[in-house]
Amino acid sequence: MSKSTGARTTAVRAAGIRTAGVRTAGVRAAVAAVALTLSLAACGSSATGKPADGASDRTGGGGAATGDAANSAATADSALHDALPEKVRKAGELVVVIPGTNPPWWEKSGGTYTGAAADLVNQVGAILGVKVRYVAVPDLAGAFAAVASGRYDAGFNPYGDTGKSANTDIVDVVQEIVPFLVPKGNPKKIDGLGALCGTSVSALGPAGAGSAYAILTEQSAACEKAGDPAVRIVAVKGVPDGILAVKSRRADAFFGSGAALFHYAKTSDGALEVVATEADTGFSNLYQGMIVPKGSPLAEPVLGAFKKIFDSGDYARIMKGAGLEREMLDAPGINLKKQVS
Repeated sequence: MSKSTGARTTAVRAAGIRTAGVRTAGVRAAVAAVALTLSLAACGSSATGKPADGASDRTGGGGAATGDAANSAATADSALHDALPEKVRKAGELVVVIPGTNPPWWEKSGGTYTGAAADLVNQVGAILGVKVRYVAVPDLAGAFAAVASGRYDAGFNPYGDTGKSANTDIVDVVQEIVPFLVPKGNPKKIDGLGALCGTSVSALGPAGAGSAYAILTEQSAACEKAGDPAVRIVAVKGVPDGILAVKSRRADAFFGSGAALFHYAKTSDGALEVVATEADTGFSNLYQGMIVPKGSPLAEPVLGAFKKIFDSGDYARIMKGAGLEREMLDAPGINLKKQVS
């Protein structure tokens, strides 16, 4: 499904949402005279905090941007750096929870994470004048809990903005659809939520209100209320697990964010396909981005950094280079879901 970024922006602006201003994609913003000229590689050293139980600790290329973003002229902005929480400024690094490998957002080359998300987040670090250290927490609920508790500074999958989290704020930078990944030919004829009664569907979870898992739970109850068989929900911790559940026929479908589903369908040698891209699957205005603890002063400088990435044209270049045109927004914003609900 290809959504017009103009339509998305119109909906956002019509709701009076606070977003960062955007210039035409491809026009590169001049670096402010007051910006720090030090490169990210010259910033402070990594912290020595241990990763969460079951998590892996990886540094994102020593803080340097990877992949397509490696050619960016992004430099540190002194005002944004000074606005960072004291903990981050003193450590000289931003510790970011990620899901691990989740293409096209996150891939791994040796000991370094690459992909569209790594390119974006590494640029955020460069603009904020700190290194970025990644901690892989594949479990969705665990990732949110780790950030909400303040154990780690932020998280980027990108994670979904349900508008219902009481413990995190989110700097939204993409908009997504949530379809189904099924075996080629769609043997169960899944074309929306109403077709799920009696089927088995994998989803990340258990997860909170507004998540794919929660929507499947609600749909299963609706099926039973109507006298139809319930939906058998196959809870998985990560996207690769959801894909495997479909490939192994443990689940009839995987319900999740479109970017990953389209990627896996494209690379499945014709074994998988994405369906229900135009259907109402319980999500509207699904924004995604970087989570930070509720009320954290980190949200505003992160928003400022993303604004620069949008303005420079690097956002469009990274997203288009990864085949993520359908997920693009014209402007980032904070807690956009709450502002359009």
